[in-house]
Amino acid sequence: MGTWGTALYSDDLAADLRSEFRDLIGEGLSPTAVVNRLKKEYKSSLRDPDEAPVFWLAVADTGWRLGRLDEDARQNALSVIESDQDLARWETSADRAKRQRVLVKLQAQLLSPPPPPKYIARPVKSASDWQLGEIIGFQLLSGRWVLLRVIGHNEDKGGRSAVCELLDWTAESLPSIPDVDALSFRREAGPRGISQFLFQEPRTKRDRIRIVRTGVVSTPAQKCGGYTAFVWPFVDRLFHEVFNLE
Repeated sequence: MGTWGTALYSDDLAADLRSEFRDLIGEGLSPTAVVNRLKKEYKSSLRDPDEAPVFWLAVADTGWRLGRLDEDARQNALSVIESDQDLARWETSADRAKRQRVLVKLQAQLLSPPPPPKYIARPVKSASDWQLGEIIGFQLLSGRWVLLRVIGHNEDKGGRSAVCELLDWTAESLPSIPDVDALSFRREAGPRGISQFLFQEPRTKRDRIRIVRTGVVSTPAQKCGGYTAFVWPFVDRLFHEVFNLE
C-alpha cells in the first residue's frame, strides 16, 4: 500500500476503493451490495492490520459523500477511529497529529446525516478494437505526428485497451508514413527503460481527432508485458516525461 500523506485518500488503497465504490454505484448496485462486493475483492486487505482500517475509513467516507452510506461500513469506520487502529501505523511518525485530525473530522461527519444521494453516471468502459500489429498515428500537442504499434491488449474492470510501442519516427504530417518494419521502437532513457504502454483511447471529440488508424499492419518488435499506463487526461504529459516528446 503506497502512502504519501495523512489525507484520507493519500494512499493507493483508499483511492482505489473510492473509485471502485463510485463505479459500482454507477452500475446500479445498492450501497450494501457495493460494500459486500468490495469486501470480497479486498479480502487480503481486510486481513492486514494496516490496510483494514483504511478500507473501512475509505468505504464509509465515500458512501457518506455520495449519499449512500452503508450502516455496516459506518459502524466499522467509527470503531476504527474510536479504537485508534488506524493510528497504529502512524505511532512513530511526526504526522500522527495530522492524521488524528483527519480522523476526528471524519468521525464528526459519519455521526451526521449524509447528503441526499448524488447521481453517479454508469462508468464507460474502454472497448478498443485496434488489432495486433496495427499502426496508429497520434498527433502531439506541437502538431507533429508519431506512430504507435499495437503489441497486445489489456482487459480489466475498465474494459479492453491496446498496449503499444512507440516507433522511432516523427513528422509534420501523417501521410508520409515510412516503411514501419524498418523502424526501431523507442525506449525511455531513464532507469525504468519503459518501451511499451497501455494507451487508453480518449473520450472527447477534441482528443479523438488526434488519433488516426493508418490501415498499416506490421509485426510487433516486442512481446507484450511489463508495460506502464498512458491514460487521459495525462497522455501528453506522459509522452513528454517518458519519451521527451511534446
